[in-house]
Amino acid sequence: MAADPRQPKLPADPLGRVVERLRQHTSQLELLGRTVAGNQQLLAQIGADVKLLMQDNAGQGHLPIPTPRWHDLEGTERATAIDRLRDWVRRVYEPVYGYLAAGLGACWPEHPLALVVLDHMSETWAVLYARTTRPQHVLAQQLEFHLRYVPAAAEMLRTETHGCGHARPRSAP
Repeated sequence: MAADPRQPKLPADPLGRVVERLRQHTSQLELLGRTVAGNQQLLAQIGADVKLLMQDNAGQGHLPIPTPRWHDLEGTERATAIDRLRDWVRRVYEPVYGYLAAGLGACWPEHPLALVVLDHMSETWAVLYARTTRPQHVLAQQLEFHLRYVPAAAEMLRTETHGCGHARPRSAP
């Protein structure tokens, strides 16, 4: 069988073939190395952009905050975390959830269970509603949140914050 004239002549030994192949690609590898070296800043920016997207839930909406450790929080840090929840209760929970929210006692900031439940509810609400799109699976999650979780959480909050000895009149929404 005759050799193809378009194929380069390779040495007879296998190691020689490997060396010859590497020589053929040397110029391409050098060019790639110079291109990468010349674009380090661009590559670093792309990496930072990818990292930012990953931190922002891949651009899909709200990324929940780290879980507050209510049993460890004190002073200003605790007050700030409670203020965040108080704002959510005032802006979202009371106006949106009507009679369910009406069961929340005014003393809820004094109840660790209420803080945990309201934190979970506010973060779940943000994940479900701070989105630019609402695909079918998100609609299903929103419905499940309203039909299952909110009523159960509201009952837990009502039970926890009534008859507890903190009895204070609740301010109007």
